[in-house]
Amino acid sequence: MGRTFAWLFHRLTGIILVVGLLYHFHLMHFMGHDNYSYEAVMKRLGDPAWKTFNIVFLFSALYHGFYGLNGIITEYIKSNFLKNSLNVLVFILPLVLAFLGVKIVFF
Repeated sequence: MGRTFAWLFHRLTGIILVVGLLYHFHLMHFMGHDNYSYEAVMKRLGDPAWKTFNIVFLFSALYHGFYGLNGIITEYIKSNFLKNSLNVLVFILPLVLAFLGVKIVFF
C-alpha cells in the first residue's frame, strides 16, 4: 500500500513542478524586465507566499528527482552492495539538500 502512495506522490510532485515552472517562466519572461531587478527580487524573496512557493517547489523537486533516481537504481544496479550504498546516498543527499534549501529561503 505504501508503494502506491509513493507512486501517486511522484505524479503529484511532477504536476507541482510543471505548474511551478510555468509560473516562474511567466513571471520572469512575460511580466516585464523590472520583475528581476535587484529590488523586485529582494521584495519577492521577503514575501511569505513566495517563501512557501520556494519550499513547496524545493521539496517537490527533491522528492520527484530522488524517487526517480531510486527507481533507476532499483531497476539497473545488480550489485547488492552498490545498490545499498546508493540507496543510502539517495536517502541522505535529499535531506542535506532540503536542509540547505530551507536555510537559504528563511535565513
